[in-house]
Amino acid sequence: MHVFEKVNQTFTQYLSWIVVAVAAVSLFFPISFLWASGYTTYVLQFIMFTMGLTMKPADFSAVMKKPWQVFIVVFAQYLFMPLSAFLLARLFQLPAEIAIGLILVGSVPGGTSSNVIAYLANGDLPLSISATSVSTLLAPFLAPAMLSLYGGAYLSVDFWTLFFSIIQVVLVPVLLGLLISKGLGERTAKVETFLPTLSSLAVLVVLGATVSVNQGNLLSTGPVIFLAVWLHNLSGYGISYLVCGLLKRDTATTRSVAIEVGLQNTGLAASLGLAHFSPATALAAAAGAIVHTLFGTIYASFCRKKDRKESQLAAAETPNPASA
Repeated sequence: MHVFEKVNQTFTQYLSWIVVAVAAVSLFFPISFLWASGYTTYVLQFIMFTMGLTMKPADFSAVMKKPWQVFIVVFAQYLFMPLSAFLLARLFQLPAEIAIGLILVGSVPGGTSSNVIAYLANGDLPLSISATSVSTLLAPFLAPAMLSLYGGAYLSVDFWTLFFSIIQVVLVPVLLGLLISKGLGERTAKVETFLPTLSSLAVLVVLGATVSVNQGNLLSTGPVIFLAVWLHNLSGYGISYLVCGLLKRDTATTRSVAIEVGLQNTGLAASLGLAHFSPATALAAAAGAIVHTLFGTIYASFCRKKDRKESQLAAAETPNPASA
């Protein structure tokens, strides 16, 4: 068990570099992940199932204790992020299929790795977990609505097809995981530590598959799409800091809100793009998986260093009783 814990910690610590490595392998050796392109929906269902297994009724208590903070996340995630994606698609004059892929990234709920990043950034972890849970459960209703609203300017979007697809891919596995977790009780606690790592491995499979089928598009339009996705990601952090600053939220809360809003479920966006549109529609999701994880871990590292420095300064300024 100790060996598995060590592997789990190492994997979490170097997650951003692992993401880059998988992206590079699938980009330059696409045959290595092409096999997975037909299984992205099943892999995503597994990710959602593991998320359900880790959920507890206590996770939703933060919604009752701090409803406005969860509302901030949901508001920014489903109202601001799709609009931001639409405006960036217009700004960069992206082709229709790539543009709707970017809007799709902006319309999905928070990413499955957001809780790990929030933990690494010394954020409010209960808020992060509850916000991810609420936004995921709302996804079947709000994601198709936002994609229809903004994506309809580029391509025809069938609301009900997307609605039932997200029910199948997201809601059913999450609820199944919740039921099994409740039925088994504390017996699931032994594997909960490793579930985020298993989920992240599954996300890497989706990333590899998405990059491999989009090799040509990434090589030809890579810089533009990466820039658009990064600016979209930054806009999520920016709006979060602005709103939390106006509402005078504490540092830990602000960090969790920023991470929840900035990190989208790119695996879901890629799966929906491949299933309902075309490989080019999953291009933004492929770039997003790299950008969100890499920038998120850099942001978390910056937050931890800032906290450590402030802690050292506070300790240095505290009088030593022994010298008095």
